[in-house]
Amino acid sequence: MFKHTAKQFSFYLILIAIPFVILLLLEFVLRLASFGNEYPLFVDKPARKNQATVYLQPNPNVINRYFASEQLAPNVSPDTVYFKKDKNPTSFRIFIQGGSTAAGFPYGRWGSLQGMLEQRFKRLYPDKEIEIINTAMAAVNSYTLLDFVDEIIEQQPDLVLIYAGHNEYLGIMGVGSAFAAKGGRLATLMHLKFKNWRLYQLLQKLYVVVFSANTPLSKTNETLMSQVAKEKEIVFGSDLYQQGIEQFTGNMSLILAKYQTAGIPVVIGNLVSNESGQIPFSSVGKVDWQTYKTGINKTNAAAEIARLNNISDANKKAQHYYQLALNLQLLGREQEAKQAFVLAKNNDLLRFRAPSEFNTLLENLAKQYQASFVDVQAVFTKNSRHSIIGNKLILEHLHPTIEGYFLLAEAYAQLIVKQNFIDSSVDIYPREKARADIPVSIVDELYGDFVISKLVSDFPFTATKNQATTKPTLPAGRKFEKQALVKRLENGNWLQIQQTLLVEYQQRKELPQAAKIAGAISTALVDNHQASYIAGQLYQQLQDWQLASYYHKKAVNVLTINRQGDKVQYLLALAQDYFLLKDYARSLQVLDKANHLVTEMSPQKRQVLKYINNVKQAMLRNTSPKKNKSGL
Repeated sequence: MFKHTAKQFSFYLILIAIPFVILLLLEFVLRLASFGNEYPLFVDKPARKNQATVYLQPNPNVINRYFASEQLAPNVSPDTVYFKKDKNPTSFRIFIQGGSTAAGFPYGRWGSLQGMLEQRFKRLYPDKEIEIINTAMAAVNSYTLLDFVDEIIEQQPDLVLIYAGHNEYLGIMGVGSAFAAKGGRLATLMHLKFKNWRLYQLLQKLYVVVFSANTPLSKTNETLMSQVAKEKEIVFGSDLYQQGIEQFTGNMSLILAKYQTAGIPVVIGNLVSNESGQIPFSSVGKVDWQTYKTGINKTNAAAEIARLNNISDANKKAQHYYQLALNLQLLGREQEAKQAFVLAKNNDLLRFRAPSEFNTLLENLAKQYQASFVDVQAVFTKNSRHSIIGNKLILEHLHPTIEGYFLLAEAYAQLIVKQNFIDSSVDIYPREKARADIPVSIVDELYGDFVISKLVSDFPFTATKNQATTKPTLPAGRKFEKQALVKRLENGNWLQIQQTLLVEYQQRKELPQAAKIAGAISTALVDNHQASYIAGQLYQQLQDWQLASYYHKKAVNVLTINRQGDKVQYLLALAQDYFLLKDYARSLQVLDKANHLVTEMSPQKRQVLKYINNVKQAMLRNTSPKKNKSGL
């Protein structure tokens, strides 16, 4: 009897296992036939000849992992940034996650959290190797952030920075997006789990062939905002609105729990958007805002406020709150005006801006999972006129101006310093001086102006898609800078454009701009010692010995010992930086290294010995030498 039962159990077990075995065999055959793709978050950097260190970079095609074919994917990608495949034990590695704001739109890398923090840390932590890797990109939301977490953890981060939330409704896989996954949150999470299975990819392709005959959205001439806006009306408090809240809360909880389990600290910020300068998107084409704004004045403002307040709550829409805010602001009732502007944003049916509720959620989640919380909203409010965030800090609906990006990075930097995440001595450098270091170049700024002018000429900033009939004109600028802009708009080679600008600025004796460009080239080309040396030399000419020493030190570290002639030249430049910083001990250490590299017959020997003697004399005097522009 027992044997019979056992045989029967084995029979049913085999019967149940057969479909799974068949599925596994099909998966194996598809992989053997090289069907399908995987898009890892990080890929190897193309190696240069004789390159000793192997570098990784965020995969420029990683967005394709969420679509059945590359043709269906929007044209978005993380910025190119290289970092060492084998992490240096003494380095500090930071990863950034988020959407287009975290990515620095429209200025790119140098306006982003990454670019601003990189530049800031050169002042605050000049002796610490800090790697900042940005995985942020436009149109993604908490699903993509969640999907990246495990791969980020594999890269041994020491800190993760998160700024995200505006794309939760209309971003890729958002509840109201044209790119939304079918079947709700559970189906979307399952999609993330199975997307690398070849059998799943086959089923996806079959589904697209059978059920989808539409033109790929990414191939149209529409802006990305136009492409994603499927559910144009998401009423405040509606079922779809609540789905967005649940999606954001659930995904962010999973993200923070994963990092907490891995013992990786997280800094997460709340969200800012334009309060006074952006009319509600759902009112575009319904209200003649230009006429309305020119028609209100202090005489009729009180009556207009009374009329708007008398409208029943059931009929109050975003446009009513925005009209109310304009009139309150006109009468100097700024606090009430701010509240009305926020209500206008929260009730905007076209949800390209996160509702205020998200900020409460972010603060609560940070407490729950012991993440550090940055009150970005408070920083922007403090630096806005009458505490109402407008076009001074936000370009259109939510992307910061250059000053706004600077403040965003400062908010994160101040918390990082305060909580001593980077266990290293900090050089005090005030925010007012740091503004001069903003790494956004003139051409970056021109590019941003052009991109924004193109963006706001299309839906949802206009009543209909592609309403504008003329191509946005190039912003005002000098001829050589506009030529560089045109090449960038035509996807020209970034390095060649920067090198041309560098030569032009040097010929024009515009050293601050030349140094900024050289610094950007050095930061981008992590393994190019010549780029770093040139940047160091330009900052020497500006008598900015701190940044000069930063770049000269980087040049020394990148250069191999086999290039002894250059090595000595770089060491002498670095020694001079330290000397002029009155750090005589370090200057002498560097000169001793140079002395060991030069032979007795080398023409550089006498120069090195002379410098050593000058430093020793300065050390004996224990006082700075008289101002000497020639240094050593």
